[in-house]
Amino acid sequence: MKLKLFNQKIKILIPLLFLLVSAVAMAQSKTITGTVLSAEDNMPLPGASVIVKGTTNGASTDFDGKFSLSVNSNQTTLTVSYLGYKTKDVAITSNTITVSLTADASTLDEIVVVGYGSVKKSDVVGAVTSVDIEEATAIPTTNVSEMLRGRAAGVQVNLSDARPGGDSNIVIRGKTSLDAGNDPLIIVDGIPYDSINDVAPEDITSIEILKDASSQAIYGSRASNGVILITTKRGKEGKINVNYHGYTTIQTLTRNFDVYDGEEFAQLRREANRTANGGVYLTDPEIFESLELETIQNGNYTDWEDVMLRDALLTSHSLNVSGGSEQTKVFSSLTYFKQDGLIPSSGFDRGTFRTNIDQKITDKLSMQANVNFQTSNQDRESNSIDFINISPLAQAYDANGDLLKLPFGPTTTRFNPLWNIRESVDEIKTRLTDINLVANYQITPSLSYKLNTFLRNRNADRGVYRTSLHSSGDGDVNGLATLRSENYKEQLIENIVDYKPKINQNHVLDFTFVHAINERSTEATQIVKSGFANDALGYNGDATAVVGEPVRDVEERKLVSFLGRVRYNLFDKYLFTFTARADGSTVFAENNKWGYFPAAAFAWKMHEESFLKNSQVVNQMKFRVSYGDTGNEGIEPFQSLGVAGALPYVFGGTTVGGFSGIDRLPNPNLKWETTTSLNLGLDFGLIKNRLTGTVEYYKANTTDLLFDRDLSGTSGYTVTRFNIGEVENKGVEVSLNAKIIRNQDLNWSVGVNWSTNSNKILSLDGSVDENGVPLDFVNDKLFIGESIDIIRTEIFDGIWQEGDDIANSAQPTAQPGFIKVVNITDTDPDVLNIGQEDLVIIDENPDWYGSVNTTLEYKGFELYADLYIDHGSTRFNPYQGESNSGAGLQGISNGIKVDYYTPENPSNKYPRPNVAADPFLDVLGVADASYVRLRTLSLGYNFPSDLLTKLGIRSLNVYATGTNLFTLTDYKSYSPEINPGSFPDTKGLTVGVKVGI
Repeated sequence: MKLKLFNQKIKILIPLLFLLVSAVAMAQSKTITGTVLSAEDNMPLPGASVIVKGTTNGASTDFDGKFSLSVNSNQTTLTVSYLGYKTKDVAITSNTITVSLTADASTLDEIVVVGYGSVKKSDVVGAVTSVDIEEATAIPTTNVSEMLRGRAAGVQVNLSDARPGGDSNIVIRGKTSLDAGNDPLIIVDGIPYDSINDVAPEDITSIEILKDASSQAIYGSRASNGVILITTKRGKEGKINVNYHGYTTIQTLTRNFDVYDGEEFAQLRREANRTANGGVYLTDPEIFESLELETIQNGNYTDWEDVMLRDALLTSHSLNVSGGSEQTKVFSSLTYFKQDGLIPSSGFDRGTFRTNIDQKITDKLSMQANVNFQTSNQDRESNSIDFINISPLAQAYDANGDLLKLPFGPTTTRFNPLWNIRESVDEIKTRLTDINLVANYQITPSLSYKLNTFLRNRNADRGVYRTSLHSSGDGDVNGLATLRSENYKEQLIENIVDYKPKINQNHVLDFTFVHAINERSTEATQIVKSGFANDALGYNGDATAVVGEPVRDVEERKLVSFLGRVRYNLFDKYLFTFTARADGSTVFAENNKWGYFPAAAFAWKMHEESFLKNSQVVNQMKFRVSYGDTGNEGIEPFQSLGVAGALPYVFGGTTVGGFSGIDRLPNPNLKWETTTSLNLGLDFGLIKNRLTGTVEYYKANTTDLLFDRDLSGTSGYTVTRFNIGEVENKGVEVSLNAKIIRNQDLNWSVGVNWSTNSNKILSLDGSVDENGVPLDFVNDKLFIGESIDIIRTEIFDGIWQEGDDIANSAQPTAQPGFIKVVNITDTDPDVLNIGQEDLVIIDENPDWYGSVNTTLEYKGFELYADLYIDHGSTRFNPYQGESNSGAGLQGISNGIKVDYYTPENPSNKYPRPNVAADPFLDVLGVADASYVRLRTLSLGYNFPSDLLTKLGIRSLNVYATGTNLFTLTDYKSYSPEINPGSFPDTKGLTVGVKVGI
């Protein structure tokens, strides 16, 4: 009985005890709220870490620098940290705390990635520019090149292909080579990539651009055109973070010209025939076909731009997961991108998977594994996109709305472009696999060894099919297919030793030594076949005939490198870097396979000197100078050797196939192209670093230019590769960033980049004329003293008018309404004529280019705008200077509408329409391609953390972005960077969301 009573008491006491313990525990915990600010200007520090000291219990500050954290009553100290500021321990004296962090001079600078390592920005001695990733990724694209436009001074990005999956050209500090390529070297996580677009924008955490010899020389033979270093995201120790970014873009056409509508085009043809008929109009039946007359009568004209183009959708979804422990850290991402083209049947989609793993095995040994896998499919339009020239009198559809095969009538041969698009396929399927394994071993605290290995495999299969109804596949062809399979492989092994002897804080040394072996190979097979039984299987079907000979291309190149670098920091004021690299390449002749590329640099931290150390205005001031060599091996393999060509011969009365070394003349002395450059730079930070910037001057001379020259037939060869001449690039770059307003609710900053470059050919092959004047390569458009990129043409001088003294001019056969050009050299009226001596050379490159960007933040709202400017560029527009592109005003092809000359309306800008095109029509194609473009305008909102905490979300951002919203230019095209016959550029409106959990 007593035992039973005791058990009942225990059953009552245990719940009471549990409640008591819970109550005590609750009484011992409390919530601490607070704000973390910068002591310098009382600005909030978003993303600061607040942790209960000695525990893993912590929180991060929100956009306003605020935090909320639950702590136990026996916990008395918080540790607060923020990148670039000194970590601070704060006593918990109340439930509300304000923490002010002071800038840490030793960590104030961001970490900048350089070749084979990283340094603080304040210790950079070369011309290295860091790109703001948040701003760069505001553009919805997989074209990473376009993300760099206007982000760094001295980096010029030119759109080369606007179709989905297209790319752009990047030129850093001007073109250095005539024939060996001008593309920069792309390094991703220490690995060379042959395409910058092989990395997904969402995976990038930083981009650095190396522009001078000191920073580039570590990469030697592949760095003469600059180096772009890309670092991808990695896992960090702590909780698992999940991030999603998705957006949708509507793309629409952008242009600044009109074409002739039906009535205008009909009148243009009448005027052209009137001119050819001595000024007398012909009747419509004399100049129009019956179908055209019917169209004119019923007014059923065709707007070919409207029927050919459409608004297009672009979508992207990216999901990444990161986190880990002290031993293992992982970042993994999955991205899917899909873009439809403005032209039917064009599009691009790509899936990307990346995993970066960091594994600590022992205290000395660690490993990294980086895997990148991509699969993409590009659908290309399968017909000429030159729809601007199609007559609006032609018909795309019949009365029932069905496509017409022959829009100009059944007796004509020109096909409807929409018909050909429907009856064709052109697709490229690509599979890319990158595997990068890295082992790091800390031999001693000062000495480390790194083994870096890389394997890349890319397979690209292209299939083109023209059905039996297509203009290329009809008739006896019965379908036409082209199949091409290409495999690219690259292997890299690097042995890297880094030695940092510990001396004292006044003398800091860093030695780096690298041995590398790189091998690249390409194998390609192509076959063309016809005679398909049916069109059902497309290019996968059986064919009865092979057109021409199957093509098999195989090439391989190898590079062996040795390099060393010494960095010396004296008193944290004087910085020295010495670099040397030796490269041996298989593409050069046996006598000159090795190239040697030394460089040196010096930097002086002037703000550390006594005369500036206590300045209230100058916070940072660093002078830099560098000088050195880099090389270029950008030619195809075997070009120093003799290459055999087909040479059939008669043997025994029968012609048989044979080969002979008649194509390329061997050059056993072919050697490296070398660029020697000087760079002077000044970095500064003023007024508490509210104004920061960089000014650079550079001069680079490239010698032993690699160039192909055609040979006379009497030599027995057709071409040879040899070294010639010298090219010079010099220029000035300015980058400025101003933090105009900084307070708790409002931030406003402005950034400016400005660049100018002068490109000039100083010499060619040394040959001279009878007067000792160096000879130009006229046929190659290479002229000593001029830029590599030029236009050679007459100078437009208006339109001949009634009353002009045409008979005694240099164009005596001209008529009123013809184009007049400047007669430069001839003054003798007996020999007046327009000839080669009246041609002038015009530099296509801009006088300067740059960008202005601004960011305005108010509480959770963020507005970003980016304006890009190109001043002084010149281009040749065939749609204003070639008769085949409709510029001839002949009334045959449609074209860009202009206010042309007529006797009743005499223009001085455009000639009189004529059945025969004006002989000087090409001068009208030379046009100013300067432009100002609003590239990006983005408005976003970051939701407050107190709301997100209730939803279990770490961060939430929604935004709307406009791209290419307006362009101010006189160049008549869809974009001032491409001509109207190219795939049209677009403007876009994007809505997106970013979520962090």
